[in-house]
Amino acid sequence: MHVEKIGHWDGVKKLLAGNLGAKLAAALRQANIRNALLLVREIKRGIRSQAPGGQQFVKLAQSTIDAKGSSKALIDTGFLMASITQKIMPDHAYVGLLRTAMNKNGDSLAMIGAIMEYGATIKHPSGATIIIPPRPFLHPVMEKYRPQVIENYREAIRSVLGK
Repeated sequence: MHVEKIGHWDGVKKLLAGNLGAKLAAALRQANIRNALLLVREIKRGIRSQAPGGQQFVKLAQSTIDAKGSSKALIDTGFLMASITQKIMPDHAYVGLLRTAMNKNGDSLAMIGAIMEYGATIKHPSGATIIIPPRPFLHPVMEKYRPQVIENYREAIRSVLGK
């Protein structure tokens, strides 16, 4: 039996011999950084525009507008927006609110962010029930930019493979 190689085997040998793993890891790390910075920027932009990922926030109740003096959701002291960040790990990136982030009253911004993202029903000590509708600011942005994030990873892989 005669076996014949078909294809560009010299190119494959060259790729495998050229420290492909380290080059790929470095390219993917750069894509992680690029994606994390993109998402942080767009989440903050979405809060400022009151429509993260193109999804308009539910309007604030008039009582909330009166109490805070503004009709802008998620913008009050600036602590929440300032706490939206990224943390680059060796093989992935975290985008959102760090669990250690606190506002000036010592409240967890991650907890406040979760309430804003998903909504909540809170029983006030006075007996009143406060209903906070969801105002998602993370997931709509991540969904909108998912194709760009995927493309950034594809470009990183292509750059290493020379395609």
